[in-house]
Amino acid sequence: MSRKLGTGNLARLNAMSRGALAVFAEPEQGVRLVYPDVDWIEANPDQPRRRFDEAELAALTDSIRKYGLQQPIGVRELGPSRFQLVFGERRLRAVRALGQQTVPCILVPDGIDTAEVAVIENVLRADLTPFEEADAFVALVEKHGYSHADLGQIMGRDKAEITRTLGLTRIAPAVRERYENAARKVARYKLYQIAALDDAAAQMSLLDSLANDQPLPEPRETGTGSAPARDEPEVVLSAFSLRVSRNILRTREALQAFQEKPKRLEEVDREVLRDLRRSIDAILDGGKG
Repeated sequence: MSRKLGTGNLARLNAMSRGALAVFAEPEQGVRLVYPDVDWIEANPDQPRRRFDEAELAALTDSIRKYGLQQPIGVRELGPSRFQLVFGERRLRAVRALGQQTVPCILVPDGIDTAEVAVIENVLRADLTPFEEADAFVALVEKHGYSHADLGQIMGRDKAEITRTLGLTRIAPAVRERYENAARKVARYKLYQIAALDDAAAQMSLLDSLANDQPLPEPRETGTGSAPARDEPEVVLSAFSLRVSRNILRTREALQAFQEKPKRLEEVDREVLRDLRRSIDAILDGGKG
C-alpha cells in the first residue's frame, strides 16, 4: 500500500470525511477550516465524478439556500488566493449558483494524494455511479500499483467487491452509455452479470432484459435416459447439485477454449482466476481422506 496512506493520514482522511464537526472535535489531526473566495477555487483534474444530475443539483442548491451548507468542501492551497478543489464539486457548484462570495473549506494537508481523497469522499457519500467508481479505482491502481486487497482496505470494501467493481470496465462503451442515460438504473449486482459477458451485443441484450425485469432463461433439465439438451454440458452424478455441476463444466469448457485462443490477461482477470484457484484448492484439501 502507498506510504501516503499510513495510519496518520488515514485518520486525517476520516476526520475530513466526517465534515465540519471534525474540524473542532479533532484538531490534533491537523484539519483546518478556511473561507476562501469561491473565485479562488480551481477545478480538480482528478475529479472522479463525471456526470452531474441537474435535478439533484437543483435540490442541493435549494437545500443550501434554506439551511446553509452543512458540510464543507475540501481544497488544497496552491498559493496566495489560489486553491484547488479536492472534493465537494456539487456543493461548490450550488454555492456559486446562489451567488455566495465565500465558502467554508477543509484544507487538505500536503502529502495526501488528492485523487485518493476525492474518491474516498465520494465513495463515503455514495456520490459516484458504479462506472465512475470503477474508473476511479482503475486510476488509483495504475497510479500507485495497488493490489485489490490494498484498494479494498483504503476504500473500506471487501477485496472481492473491488475486483467485481474493476470488472465493470469490461462493459462496452455503448452499454455503459445506455445505463448512464436510463431513467431507471439496474442494480449494481446486475451490472456484474453483464460484465461477465465478452460480447457487446450480448451485454446490451442482457442489460435490456434486466432493465425490463424479464426473467433470465433457466438451464434446461434433461430427462433420464435422454440426450443432453443442446449446448448443455453433460453432467455426471456428484456431490454438487445439477446446476452447480453444469456451471463448473461450463467454466472448465470456457477455460479450455481460452487456452486454445488466449488473450492478454488484465489484472482483474488474474485476481478472479486466483480467487477461483484458492476456492478449488480449499475444496480439494477439505475433501482429502
